Amino acid sequence: MVQQIRRIRAFGRLSLRNPARFSIVHLYFRAGRLAHAAGNRGAMQAILADLREWQQGIIRFERGMTTSEAMLNDEYEQMLMETLSHLQQLGIIHAPRQPRVVDSRLIETSVEAEQLITPAEWRVLAEAMRRVSLAVSHLVGAGEALKVLQDIIDDCAAAFPAFACLKIAASGYLHVTDLSHFDRIPRQELLDGFAVLISTCQYFCVPLIGEGEAHRLVLQVLGDDIGAALANLGVFRVDDHLLARNPARRRSQGRDA
Repeated sequence: MVQQIRRIRAFGRLSLRNPARFSIVHLYFRAGRLAHAAGNRGAMQAILADLREWQQGIIRFERGMTTSEAMLNDEYEQMLMETLSHLQQLGIIHAPRQPRVVDSRLIETSVEAEQLITPAEWRVLAEAMRRVSLAVSHLVGAGEALKVLQDIIDDCAAAFPAFACLKIAASGYLHVTDLSHFDRIPRQELLDGFAVLISTCQYFCVPLIGEGEAHRLVLQVLGDDIGAALANLGVFRVDDHLLARNPARRRSQGRDA
């Protein structure tokens, strides 16, 4: 698909989503060249490093979707091609004999025809965000947590423009500043965005307490009720590998003491 975008010098956004890793990548192209990249793993290098580990993904190209960000230089495009070459060597992706671009204008439906979030689902997402805000507050304090969470929401808006109308209230709940726009957002886009939002909040905690403890803290504040609801929505999942890390580390530290 990237080869086809380059060949026809297309303008648009190539979106890649990996539900298993809760990863999102948006690649913006101008005249077939990589112009900008956004995702929930940080800078371009971190995004591509994560992409190298993918085993699956859902891809969609939206023609004409542009960005106002400054154009990336050729070094980043070369990094992208090296990443794709690595995945091809592993057999994860392959170059089709007749590559085609899926043009969103051919498959998109009207907003009214797309499934929207239900009030019950929104309540789950809003309560989940409130509880995650408690986890961040536990580590950095309530005042700093509000600033951090708003920064994370603003960063997510680069990949999910709908998040530009979300603000974090002092209570930790989300406030929608433009209901007329928010009510038209497809359900899956919101679920994808909240998956990125919650995982980014967890990553924020990692340098402070470690990966295992950060995951355990998020699980603790979500509780069985909201955690199960998020799992059913495909927004959050329990990572047993992360949970298994810190106990061993604590036992080792205990022996050293």
